[in-house]
Amino acid sequence: MILGIDLGTTFCAVATTEPDGRARVLPNALGEVTTPSCVYFESASDAVVGALAKSSAAHDPDNAVTLIKRRMGTEYPLEFHGVAHTPESVSGVLLRSLVADARVALRAPGDERARAVITVPAYFGLREREATQQAALLAGIEVLELVSEPVAAALHYGITDGTSRCVLVYDLGGGTFDCTVLRVGPDGVHVVATDGDSQLGGADIDQRVTDLMLSALDDATPPEVDPREDEGLVQQVLATAEAAKRALTSRESHAVTLWYGGASTTVALDRACLNELTEDLVQRTLVIVDRLLATAGPQGRVSEVMLVGGSSRMPAVAEALHVRLGLPPRLVDPELAVALGAAVRAEALARVSDPPTTATSSGLTSGRHAVSVLPRSVGVLVRDSTDSAGLREFVHHALSRNTPLPASATVPFATILDRQRRVRIQIFEQAGAVPSEEPSHNRRVLDGELTGLSELRAGSRIDITLWIGADGRLAVTAREPRGGRSLELEAYIDGVIDAKLGEQLATGAGGLTIRH
Repeated sequence: MILGIDLGTTFCAVATTEPDGRARVLPNALGEVTTPSCVYFESASDAVVGALAKSSAAHDPDNAVTLIKRRMGTEYPLEFHGVAHTPESVSGVLLRSLVADARVALRAPGDERARAVITVPAYFGLREREATQQAALLAGIEVLELVSEPVAAALHYGITDGTSRCVLVYDLGGGTFDCTVLRVGPDGVHVVATDGDSQLGGADIDQRVTDLMLSALDDATPPEVDPREDEGLVQQVLATAEAAKRALTSRESHAVTLWYGGASTTVALDRACLNELTEDLVQRTLVIVDRLLATAGPQGRVSEVMLVGGSSRMPAVAEALHVRLGLPPRLVDPELAVALGAAVRAEALARVSDPPTTATSSGLTSGRHAVSVLPRSVGVLVRDSTDSAGLREFVHHALSRNTPLPASATVPFATILDRQRRVRIQIFEQAGAVPSEEPSHNRRVLDGELTGLSELRAGSRIDITLWIGADGRLAVTAREPRGGRSLELEAYIDGVIDAKLGEQLATGAGGLTIRH
């Protein structure tokens, strides 16, 4: 099975390609083209995924997981019915369910392996990408590539027709926001620059509407009753708020009636009210768009705007972009564009011997390729030798954000002490909106030690090489040039499961029964 998987924050979708090269979305077991990104653990050995899991969360929220994509790449331990889980293992359950549904839709044999392109937000850093890779491994998927969502969407929109132009992809999904400038030409798709916010999306819009509804219900109930203390009710109102938001994309007004504690209230919503509730969120996206275009510079003069992600259906989004950029945005299958483009990419990669650069199916024709960029600056934590107290540390960014991938950089450093036998290497990644050398403005992604050094004098040179592949995954090597010896670096990615825990999670996941 060759699949394109959009592992979304709030909804997932799976697609494949027909023999003629056209992509199509595969329905899940319920016949739906999208699956809610929700997992409900009924017991230690049984899990429910999708719509039923979402409804189960309303009466038993403690055993349900939503928005897990926002936790990818973080140390976020979970436990359900006495069994330990991580963001990777929960995402692995989601992926297992998606592949099982695809197997049924394609009538594929049970032992046929799944090969897939899995999409990630363009602004996902090293930890998030590595965590996504681990989730796929737990699900038994062979990952052909982790491709950025804007590139996948661009393939679906059909912008690889050889016409040279510059495109802005505005991707407001359920839990993350990305904006990317793509340069399109006869040789393929090149990412010029990318920016975003991994904690901004449709879920935040839903929360605003939910808060409004709960406030109205609170006013209607006795003073001693607090609707917000009933977690099950909160989940029900959240689902109602999401439905109301969707309704207001196609109509001017929508009313809902809520009941609780013997009281009821009707909340009348209109599009103007929704716009007022979410105006600051839309403005946050425009600030990021402005910053992106400034970073892209002259080569990022946009002539086309594409809207991706279900939340981009809000009329206020297209209106705000039209006013800001003077271009009418295109909106085509925003919930499915990423999965469909991923399927095109997957088919191309699965049919060639050199996956990163050559494709043979529609979307990426022979000789064309997709080039992404590093979303965040990456560097090494360094002790400042000019500090008389010997305490100051800073991050030397060896690879700057928006560097085309794959990329590598070798930087010379020096040992600190005489007869030093080992060196601690800590790799940091830009955490804020703009690069900064302050350690607190970065986040550690890798920590390891170079061991077995000769008893070198202080100031002896050690070359550190950072290499980041086209899929955004990191490799680090070191070399002591005087003796010509290569040094082995044993390290792990912070916030991502190690091999031992991975084995434990894989064993547990293998015995987990998943249903819809």
